[in-house]
Amino acid sequence: MSGTPRLSNQAAAAATAPIATPVVLVELDFATGPFRVWTGLGPLDWAGKVFEGAGSIGAISDVEETVELRAVRLTLALSPVPQEVVDIALAERSYRLRPVTLWGALLDAQGSFVADPFPLWAGLMDTMEVTDGAEPSVALACESRLVDLERAEVRRYTDADQQAEYPGDRFFEFVPALQEAEIRLPIQ
Repeated sequence: MSGTPRLSNQAAAAATAPIATPVVLVELDFATGPFRVWTGLGPLDWAGKVFEGAGSIGAISDVEETVELRAVRLTLALSPVPQEVVDIALAERSYRLRPVTLWGALLDAQGSFVADPFPLWAGLMDTMEVTDGAEPSVALACESRLVDLERAEVRRYTDADQQAEYPGDRFFEFVPALQEAEIRLPIQ
């Protein structure tokens, strides 16, 4: 049996076994530290990382694959969540454009990995919607790295812009003085 591009031969064979549970592992790389969850219950160890079980409170939008070269979005949601999670989400300020990684995996009847998890999706955090109230929820919209192709590159040929990128570089230091300068060329 030949494997698909994402599954090893061992995992592809296990996928047709009577008991093979597909799961998704999610890692959000927040500035305050990584947040790792998976679609089952309880802690799950993989590659020296511990993923906490989200169970039925977690939801992942469809993972879209396209043959076109375009950015795709993905939404991760937790609902209902404890107030502590809402407080953490509200306190998290610098999450935009931080990495998000999803892995797919298969677990056997004992809850062990059939094969190493495979990359399912990778992208960047975009917007977070936090709903506080009777049923608090957190929804995080993520976009693939291809979104960078759709963003305009805003750069100027100024000293200030050059200093922001390369502190101490003096290449554009005298450009403003040249704008009004009268340059006389020798007459031959």
